[in-house]
Amino acid sequence: MAEQIYETVLVGMNEYPRWVKWKDRIYKIEKVGLHHTYRQGKTLYHVFSVASKNLFMRLVFNTESLGWKLEEVENGI
Repeated sequence: MAEQIYETVLVGMNEYPRWVKWKDRIYKIEKVGLHHTYRQGKTLYHVFSVASKNLFMRLVFNTESLGWKLEEVENGI
């Protein structure tokens, strides 16, 4: 079952997310799925659905603050 969270994370990125640092662990991104954008006021957000070896994660990038949030995580994939 997916866990809804909203935590700040570090993301290593080239064209797409390559790794995520969350709870003092680094998760290598194995697969990038859906990517979409939305606006809230003047701020543009990029949403990435990604998978590491054991986790599915939904990452949100705020183009105004240049910060990443982990919005959802599910283990056991």
